[in-house]
Amino acid sequence: MHGARQESKTSGQEPGGHAGQRVIAIVGAGFSGTATAIGLLRATHENARIVVVDPRAETGAGVAYAPRDYPYPLNVAAGQMSFDAEQPGDFVDFARAQGIHAAPGDYLPRSLYGDYLAARLAAAQAAAPGVDCERRQARVIGLRRAGARFELWLEDGSVFAADAVVLAFGNPPPACPDGLLGLERDPRYVNDPWTIGAPDGRELESVLLVGSGLTMIDAALRLAAIRPRVRRIHVLSRHGWLPQVQATAALPASSPDVEAALAGAHGSTRRLTTAIRGLAARIADAGGDWREAIALLRPRLPVLWRELDAAQRARFLRHARVAWDSHRHRVPAGPLAAVQSLARLGVLETHAGRLEGATRSGDAIEIAWRPRGAAQSRAWLVDLVVNCTGPESRAVRCADPLVRSLLANGLIRPDPHGLGIDVADDGCVVGRDGAPVASLHYVGPWLRARDWEATAVPELRIAAARLARRLAAASTDARAA
Repeated sequence: MHGARQESKTSGQEPGGHAGQRVIAIVGAGFSGTATAIGLLRATHENARIVVVDPRAETGAGVAYAPRDYPYPLNVAAGQMSFDAEQPGDFVDFARAQGIHAAPGDYLPRSLYGDYLAARLAAAQAAAPGVDCERRQARVIGLRRAGARFELWLEDGSVFAADAVVLAFGNPPPACPDGLLGLERDPRYVNDPWTIGAPDGRELESVLLVGSGLTMIDAALRLAAIRPRVRRIHVLSRHGWLPQVQATAALPASSPDVEAALAGAHGSTRRLTTAIRGLAARIADAGGDWREAIALLRPRLPVLWRELDAAQRARFLRHARVAWDSHRHRVPAGPLAAVQSLARLGVLETHAGRLEGATRSGDAIEIAWRPRGAAQSRAWLVDLVVNCTGPESRAVRCADPLVRSLLANGLIRPDPHGLGIDVADDGCVVGRDGAPVASLHYVGPWLRARDWEATAVPELRIAAARLARRLAAASTDARAA
């Protein structure tokens, strides 16, 4: 299956393309970049060249779906993971074609999903022989205007020009929490939770996982698979809340009147959260599943989010975000049950509190933390600290050289709430001067600044498809001109 990712088709040309050919560069080959490329291949017929640039060898994998040494499952059922909204069973069909007895309600391996995206890109390329499409393994470190075009500077020193650029880099790695800044280069601090691995012969007595969301679930399961097993796992977050569980049984849909439930709640965080709780309660009282409320709200969230002014958005992020995230970003029953089993065995303990500092103490790390609501701090000695706080959404704290270049050149503008970057309705990024930057687009999780709900496949596939149609139309107009 992994061989399916080597689908790149090149023509021997430089990425700049030949005279009269419109070049579209896609920076990032994870879900968003691959889905955009597939949409372009389906909608563009000629006079266009697509260049997909990513430092990873695998196409479609990104960080989320890359091959790992542990079989991490998807957090969403297979029946909801098709990259094409018009073919909801496509991913399940792909899994079955690989000899996997998959059902729409199964939570399949993440690496399989990367294979699926790569295979669908290969099929789109085969169906569009008149369109040049190149997959280039390289890292883009800078981008600047060059007349009506853009110049993309690569880490190997080469440069190529493009008429339009799609920034499709996915989630950046987590930022080091303030309380751990003194450990950034310490081998007993793991900033990338996907690199925990085996401890090179060292037996781990105790580990601290900072954060209690979905990343923590993955890290705890990976630690539980190490032998000898870690004897103690501390989980620390501000509220100590674990993700809610995905539905384990199908309940009848109640089909409530969502618009009536939201009437009078627009523009106010307080009224909106009250309305959402009421909607979920009514669904549950009618014998339905409260998760239905989240599903019904998701397509409405971009409008609801835009109706909140800056003060109301800040209020939501300060008071309601943790509760929303724990109910919206849920975990399958199997992984959650495994973590709960570790808790019952006394291996894992979740704490609500604030991390105050960390220092090296011999072969261990001393952690200072304060329980929520307590006046005095406490301390642990742990062998390993793992950052499970999730991707960094604040552009100004992103270490990626391309993001830094875009900020320095004024081509992108960070969202004031630290959710990503400002993006116009048509997908063009908003520059430092507040104006959309023509032909420079963004698709990916940083759309959360504009739409709030923009981190999962159902929303990102729509954003990628819309952007692909706009870019294809621009290519058609250029050909006609």
